[in-house]
Amino acid sequence: MKEGFSPRYDLNRVTGVITRIGHSAEGESIKDRILVIPTTKGGVAGGWAFNDLLHKGIAPKALVFGKLNPVMVQGAVLAKLPITEGWTRNALEDIRTGQRIRVDPAARTITVF
Repeated sequence: MKEGFSPRYDLNRVTGVITRIGHSAEGESIKDRILVIPTTKGGVAGGWAFNDLLHKGIAPKALVFGKLNPVMVQGAVLAKLPITEGWTRNALEDIRTGQRIRVDPAARTITVF
């Protein structure tokens, strides 16, 4: 994604497809994908939305943010989603849509296959 992301405002929470018109990932499903996002947007409702997506079977595998907020961290922890932020290299420049990657938040590594 090239811009911020809110699971509440940018996403159809029934299908898991990004539906906000004009979003750089419009029409893309987040199910079972690692999302690389420059920043969060939205507030408290965004946090609980990740848990809702998990229970519906349409949650992403992990979240890689350039900058995030505590609400998104709480939501990811509740949904048991790996979440990271603050990379020394710009993940948006290094990772392309469709590439296979592995995220290890504890080691602070992203491996591109």
